[in-house]
Amino acid sequence: MAEVTDKDPLALRGRILKEFEKVQAEIATKPELWRKWSFEAHERLREAMGVDFLDYPELEFWFSRFLQGNFELDYDRSSDPKARSIIDLPLDVFNKIGEYLQLKDRMHLRDVCKDFRYQVDNWDLKLDEIFYNGANEWRVTPTLGQRSFWVCNYGQNEENIFSYCPYRNPTSFVMGALKLPKLQVDKLTILDQDIYWNELIEELNKSNQKLHVKKVEFPFYSSKIDLHFMIPTVLEEITMVLWNPTREEMSKIIESEQCQSAKMVYIESGACTSRFPLDALYNCPIFTLRLREKPADGLKSKFLKVCFFLNPTKSVQFSSYFQALMKYGDVKKCVLYAEREILSYFNEPEVKVPNFPSLRRYPISGTNDFYELEHVVEVNRYRHQEEFVSLERKH
Repeated sequence: MAEVTDKDPLALRGRILKEFEKVQAEIATKPELWRKWSFEAHERLREAMGVDFLDYPELEFWFSRFLQGNFELDYDRSSDPKARSIIDLPLDVFNKIGEYLQLKDRMHLRDVCKDFRYQVDNWDLKLDEIFYNGANEWRVTPTLGQRSFWVCNYGQNEENIFSYCPYRNPTSFVMGALKLPKLQVDKLTILDQDIYWNELIEELNKSNQKLHVKKVEFPFYSSKIDLHFMIPTVLEEITMVLWNPTREEMSKIIESEQCQSAKMVYIESGACTSRFPLDALYNCPIFTLRLREKPADGLKSKFLKVCFFLNPTKSVQFSSYFQALMKYGDVKKCVLYAEREILSYFNEPEVKVPNFPSLRRYPISGTNDFYELEHVVEVNRYRHQEEFVSLERKH
């Protein structure tokens, strides 16, 4: 029958007429519900003949004619005026409509049809933050004052269409948003890289697309930091809280394209200075390091000198291990949390700056540049006093 109707429009219209006759009496009683019954007839035909057998607008047209008493099946539709739809709107008008849609409504619209998906995918989408805290909390905060989208009990709600959730399938929503070609995320915060997060990254990998993220933060203790799914040239700031990373783990993070091109890499760790793999940072161009333990100024000062080749006099001697590492240092700027006493390790007379007791300047041989070391005391946003040394190449 399907082959016959595909080649014979009259047979298709006859099939539609039979469906109309099944509900003709009900329509006569409640004509305002004729579209409801036409939808049901369309579903029955799709189930019997296949989902691509008949478009609903075609069935709706013939139902409407039959409702008016026109039962001629050989009516020539070629003279009908062209049907117009929302997709026929001028592009700038369609885009203007999108500006007023909430994020979840945009994603719903994207799922309507391929034409809508193409339009939505070409809209600029800017998000202030994507926040992930394991399966129990997703939060997506759009720019321009739109309401945040959030999901709780992510794992439980993934397949539960009856769950109380702004979007029936959180996986579909999140992946739909992450894959948008014009998506721009100011900040991505990842507290827990659980199985659901890993599944999302796997889906992103399959799409061969990387995220347009400016800042990423891993605020919970971890040593398994994955940055590969973000565009290196876009990512400006990386913040990570590490527990006791091994040298191999630290080197893998630092050698990534994302770390090498970032404007600043913030690292915090509960490890003591003697156990933290400081030598892995010799190839990190710009970083801030905070270690939560005793000052350990001696170790930190050695680390700074190796990073920046600070060896102005022969009286400063290092072990052969540190001298070997000096050849490979590639650090341009470093901020290291340390107390003022660390300056005692940088007391060569020729590097002190008159009238600036917190400054040291180390000339760079063969250039007019110098490395500037400065001890700084600041009050942070929590109104706590913090001390650190900043070491940077200047000219």
